[in-house]
Amino acid sequence: MSRLAIAIAAAAFIPLAASAQDATLHSDYTASVATYKPIQGFSHVVGSRHFVGYFVMAKDGCAVTVINATVGDDRLIESPRRQKIAIPAGGRIEVESDHGKALGIGCTADADAIKVVALEPRNRESASR
Repeated sequence: MSRLAIAIAAAAFIPLAASAQDATLHSDYTASVATYKPIQGFSHVVGSRHFVGYFVMAKDGCAVTVINATVGDDRLIESPRRQKIAIPAGGRIEVESDHGKALGIGCTADADAIKVVALEPRNRESASR
């Protein structure tokens, strides 16, 4: 086989390999999405932040309470922050962490559950589509 034929064959294979890798990354991402019912607590570490919270059903959406603290700050040198977030049914928000990371929270269309996931810089682009 000539070098040209080998180069063409290799070039044809590269997009397939990249596509398989993207499919694996996507399946890893979707497997990391957790679903929570009303009043069920969640706890996620994203970067240097620890997010703990819950939600209740509200008129036309989800009322989420999130406590955001520094990981490993057992002495509470930095005070944890409490946020109350209203997410419309079918909507989503991102609570910033650090280094481009965030906690993604989505309210289902019926506002009967939330979906929570740690967002890395790469999958934040995918999640916003």
